[in-house]
Amino acid sequence: MSINHNDNSTPQLSRRRFVQGSLMAAVLGGTALGTSACSTSTASASGGKGSVSFFSWDTQTVMKPVLDLFTKQTGTSVSFSYAPPVPQYVSTLQTRLQAHTGADVFILTAEDKQLVGGGFVKDLTGQKALEPMNSANKDFMTVDGKVYGLSISSWAGGIMYNKDLLAKVGADKLPDSWDGFLKLCRKLKDKGITPYYDAAHDGNFMALWGLLGGYFDSKGAFPDADIFAGKTTFADTWTEPLVAYCKLYTEKLTPKAVLGLTSDQVVSEFANGRVAMFGAGTWNVPTVQKSAPHLSFQTEAIPGIVPGTSYWTGAASPGYAINPKAKNPEAALKFLEFLASPDAVKAYGKSSGAITTTSNYTPSFAESITNQALGARSGKIYLPVVAWPRHSNELIQEFNTQMQQMVQGSVKPQDIPAALDKKLKQLDAK
Repeated sequence: MSINHNDNSTPQLSRRRFVQGSLMAAVLGGTALGTSACSTSTASASGGKGSVSFFSWDTQTVMKPVLDLFTKQTGTSVSFSYAPPVPQYVSTLQTRLQAHTGADVFILTAEDKQLVGGGFVKDLTGQKALEPMNSANKDFMTVDGKVYGLSISSWAGGIMYNKDLLAKVGADKLPDSWDGFLKLCRKLKDKGITPYYDAAHDGNFMALWGLLGGYFDSKGAFPDADIFAGKTTFADTWTEPLVAYCKLYTEKLTPKAVLGLTSDQVVSEFANGRVAMFGAGTWNVPTVQKSAPHLSFQTEAIPGIVPGTSYWTGAASPGYAINPKAKNPEAALKFLEFLASPDAVKAYGKSSGAITTTSNYTPSFAESITNQALGARSGKIYLPVVAWPRHSNELIQEFNTQMQQMVQGSVKPQDIPAALDKKLKQLDAK
């Protein structure tokens, strides 16, 4: 493996940063190709005979075991370059591809899917490398019925609860319905225990995303594509689950004061026993364990409106894609086939800590994150912002503004989906 990059010791993209990155990506979603200056310190990658070039947002530390294994097994070297996620990576990739200096293989992110329409990403439909890919990952990498990337991992978030506090109201796990969850929250409140926090201040409504996912899954279809195609609306599809979620605030089960808490402060409130439950991902587990070593807790999926339809918040991770103008297309395809192999998936899972989801390798996880890992591997994960094909930035900002006003009591929950429809029309008219 040859290295022609500046790693800058940037840590591997954590799942928490992925959430933040997804939202940041939405903020950057409207960036036009080629309009952003390249601010990364990485050098251009190059490929040649006997080598393949690879542009990554995982660091050298994460990728080196995988790339070394590829070289050992195939004799093909890898020219590696890197830019940190998300803005620097996105702008660098777009600039390089337009300048025809892109790497043979690169990471395709949600916000980079616009590159597909420009002919900057090779269609991988039917390739052997995609065979072990989880269906949720494959859906994420699909544009207009064609698959453009190999995604081998996902993340999942749910509701983390304090077992001792739930035991005070006779509960030893989460109910199997949203109504049952609200009933549990009311019991906790009656006992003087703050029931539940989402990080509303940071726009991380973890329980809402899973509630929407379970609701849409129970209806047999996710509406994102149809909303943006004008075949349905946010009002028609989001109102029932959104109003149900907002009962946390309209019934004061989650206090307005949550708007004054950052995501880190929400975790601290939970670890210190001041709130019984909060919307959590696997990245929160180490902090809780370190802050409260003796705290007994568990994380489960978000209960659904229809009993038994619990769902996780989450998303497939970005995938590996091939440059149609790759200097070594055969090696690029060979590289993808290797990245999908059990040996490579195992090596990546070990070096990154990611929850791998391919069918050809079953990873093991610490007990504290087993539920989330199983959730991610089940494919029952949903995060709407990564499913929106355009205007993600403006729509998520509008949504967060509306939600925060709702928490303060100045906006009714049922008016929020209509506000999204209005915003989408305004944006499309420009």
